[in-house]
Amino acid sequence: MNSGFEISRLIKFKERNMTLSRRNLLKTAGLSSLAFVPLSQASAAGFDKEYDIVIIGAGGAGLAAACRAGELGLKAIVLEKTGIIGGSSVLCGGQFSTFGTDLQAKKGKKDTAELFFNDMMKTGKNMNDPKVVKAFVDMSKIQYDFLTKTLNVHPRGVMAASGMSVPRAHTFNPPEVIKAMTKYARDKGVEIVLNASAHRLVTDCASGRVIGVKATINKKNVVLGANKGVILAAGGFSRNPQLLAKFNPIMAKADAIAGAGTQGDGILMAQAIGADTLDTTYIKASYGFKLHPTIIQDMSLITYSGAIMINKEGKRFTDESQSYKLQGDASLAQTDGYSYQLFDKNILDYDVKNDTQGIEMMTALTNDPAGQKWVYFGETLEEAAKKAGLDPKAVKETVEKYNKGIKESNDEFGRKSLTSGFGKPVPIEKGPFYIMPTTAALIGTYCGLKINEKAQVINVFNEVIPALYAAGELTGGVHGAAYMTGTAFGKAICFGRIAVDSIAGK
Repeated sequence: MNSGFEISRLIKFKERNMTLSRRNLLKTAGLSSLAFVPLSQASAAGFDKEYDIVIIGAGGAGLAAACRAGELGLKAIVLEKTGIIGGSSVLCGGQFSTFGTDLQAKKGKKDTAELFFNDMMKTGKNMNDPKVVKAFVDMSKIQYDFLTKTLNVHPRGVMAASGMSVPRAHTFNPPEVIKAMTKYARDKGVEIVLNASAHRLVTDCASGRVIGVKATINKKNVVLGANKGVILAAGGFSRNPQLLAKFNPIMAKADAIAGAGTQGDGILMAQAIGADTLDTTYIKASYGFKLHPTIIQDMSLITYSGAIMINKEGKRFTDESQSYKLQGDASLAQTDGYSYQLFDKNILDYDVKNDTQGIEMMTALTNDPAGQKWVYFGETLEEAAKKAGLDPKAVKETVEKYNKGIKESNDEFGRKSLTSGFGKPVPIEKGPFYIMPTTAALIGTYCGLKINEKAQVINVFNEVIPALYAAGELTGGVHGAAYMTGTAFGKAICFGRIAVDSIAGK
């Protein structure tokens, strides 16, 4: 039996250890052995530096969070592991989907939050989280106004594309958006640090609250405190073959058009403390790229202007009005994993006039068809098919069958519109005719951490992880089973702000 003196000494020992709060927190978080934060210093200093918010990733989501944090007077730092600001956002097509804009009104198109929400749920096959979708839709107009009115950055047009029943994809110039947000955030006092890799989250073992980040900045190991919260905005994992193979093996072989930093770091850091994931079964490549793509401008959405998709046998195999994610699945299943987009002069002219994605490609094709080595063309279908190495007879029969089907509203694959109920398909009958070898490529993983409508990260027990937020490509719940054009760039910019508003109690 312990003596009274021993019991008293034990109580004092425990009380003393409890008062060493920072030391205790770091130790229980597994950081006590780190040479760069000795325990003797941790009790006195705790962190190398403290902020209200630590933001991981300087893409669209991280910069949107930084802008809002600066507006609200919060002390914030953005850690970007690469030497370049922008992430995948600066490489994207710049489409930002929202509703009720001046550009839509000029086109005579009425769009509402309700219609936008319904299109999102329908495109996602109701596998997306309705609360998260609604939060995105509601914030989209606010952030559109922020871009156009506060930052004075404007889209060059609005188009109808994947998953939308009215034109709502507003095409911005991504580098211009990134530059404007970077300047705005810095002018508001936010630190943006490049070559700064975050490695682990620091938590309070008693409450599970995220209180900091372990990182390496300029080759120096540091621990940064986050008094109000950490926002993960580190992008997806398009450039991590191991993670791709784990969730969807066929995608590990797909070409990737994404930021160099999209390795899944943020997802892994959150999973290490129990975060759940969502939509990982729906990782899909985007259809419309010419073979061996290197930039987003190598992609055309001309199927939404009326082109059809055929395989190496010269046959159609899917409904071209569906999401280009689903088109990608269908194309990858064909011989050699790719297919062809077939269209005529009428469709090309319509596309150049109405489709902002791939406009450079199609304008070049209009002005100098012979100089475009990524497409075959001929005055007749048979000539174009022969140049493409396809069976001219099979291609002609396929086009004739398609033309008859759409004229009689009885297409064999159920195509009734150009895209998702918008626009009417037209027959392919006016030369020249064009056949473009086309593949699918990863421009984003569109899945990741489970969040709620406040951008709070949810754990595997469906509980909020205190003070941990996520925004952008590393989140799930917005898209569901498929994807609407303009909702990836859009959700990044929207949930970056939502996360900060949640932290600030807005």
